[in-house]
Amino acid sequence: MTQPDTSPDTAAASARPALPGFAVKAVKAALHAIPMNATVGVQITDVGVGWAEGACADTAPFRNHLGTIHAGAQFLLAEAVSGAAFAGAFSAQLAQAVPLIEKLETHYVARAQGDITAQGQIDPATLPAAHAEFAEQGKARLIVNVTVKDGGGKDVMRAVAHWYIRASGSQQSS
Repeated sequence: MTQPDTSPDTAAASARPALPGFAVKAVKAALHAIPMNATVGVQITDVGVGWAEGACADTAPFRNHLGTIHAGAQFLLAEAVSGAAFAGAFSAQLAQAVPLIEKLETHYVARAQGDITAQGQIDPATLPAAHAEFAEQGKARLIVNVTVKDGGGKDVMRAVAHWYIRASGSQQSS
């Protein structure tokens, strides 16, 4: 498994293009409507073109045997934030497309204590080629890097999410 590259990229961090308000609401609503996200309390707090942020409260049912935030809750938050970032990148195409996660590589780096937050970011330089590929072939792939932090601001998990989008009605997967 490759280790996620979560080193800060100054250009990428400053490039946080916004989505129109209706698109932000639509992406948040779609992610919040997923039953597992609702059960665990995963919330998308902000989303833009190729980036997203989210949070999950520290609640007793989602702690592990050590009394810290269960790895499953961290995984779910990372997956949801990566999906929101991906949906933000393809917001104009979502009405006629299906986004699917193919793989989520995780690396738990510390115990998570308190509420957790996550940030997901797609390398903005990869967006034009992915949009062109979708326009030409009806499919595209992108990678979302995610960092999960605990209530003290400490990195507790890093992830690399591999997302795929295909035009609705298309059965191809490669």
